[in-house]
Amino acid sequence: MTGLLLLNKPTEMRSTKCVELVRNKLGRKTKVGHGGTLDSTASGLLIILIGAATRLSNFVMDMPKSYETVACLGVETSTDDASGEIIRRNGCKNIKEKDIDLALPSFLGWRMQAPPDISAVHVDGRRAHELAREGHDVHIEKKPVFFAFSSRTSEISDDCKVSFRINCRKGTYIRSFVRDMGQILGCGAHVSELKRLSCGPFELDKALDAALLEEISKEDLAKKVIPLESVCPAAASYLCGEEEAERLISGQHISLHRLKRENFARYSSTSGNMIVRSEKIFSICKFKDHGKSYDLLPAVNIINDRSN
Repeated sequence: MTGLLLLNKPTEMRSTKCVELVRNKLGRKTKVGHGGTLDSTASGLLIILIGAATRLSNFVMDMPKSYETVACLGVETSTDDASGEIIRRNGCKNIKEKDIDLALPSFLGWRMQAPPDISAVHVDGRRAHELAREGHDVHIEKKPVFFAFSSRTSEISDDCKVSFRINCRKGTYIRSFVRDMGQILGCGAHVSELKRLSCGPFELDKALDAALLEEISKEDLAKKVIPLESVCPAAASYLCGEEEAERLISGQHISLHRLKRENFARYSSTSGNMIVRSEKIFSICKFKDHGKSYDLLPAVNIINDRSN
């Protein structure tokens, strides 16, 4: 079995637990992975990769994502979300919606962002959250991240909470967005709620409730698995003939002008990868400009299994 499974992960359930439940249901010999984890305190879309689709992990993680989050203004925590210890209370009585709206444009486009101390980022070969919980002083370098869209979606409530909608690319921490917004406003802030709404062409409303994984039958779960072709809107995709398919399988480059365009990329990423496929192969390719010709070189090849 090869394909993708869209799950709606609830809070308090770990992404690795979802992977484990799917593997147990489909059989321990089935390869199961994910296309980007969610914190246990977050909910929403989690893409599970099954069989040969596990080789698409980097491709899926590179897709643009959208989130909705609720920020709690005036309170800073050790983890930048509600799971951490409160380290400072400042209140938010003097913060107005217009202050937030004036700060939001500074988050558009490319921005240097420091991940939270409690995160999966590697520092000197170890996870930052491991070092922080052992009491080490963790220093994480800022990294470039990209915000395509950020908007306030509610007024500030009486308990100092305000909602946002954010579209961003790989590597962006919403906890850091809220923390940085709090710093700009001068009151501090942390994430109270976080939900992933989409990843590339995949939407949360099409996902299976992960809470049902233990009770759903193997047969019904298999019916929820969607084919590799469902990722095609995430990149420019092309159809190839028998000769080009054999060249890709052999790891050789193919000429772009010999391919038939299937669709333009509707969910662009930073990788610039393209998809080439046929009945025999599904290939993620790198674009090569040789001046007089344009070639595609296979980075990931999946030989199609039509047996399921």
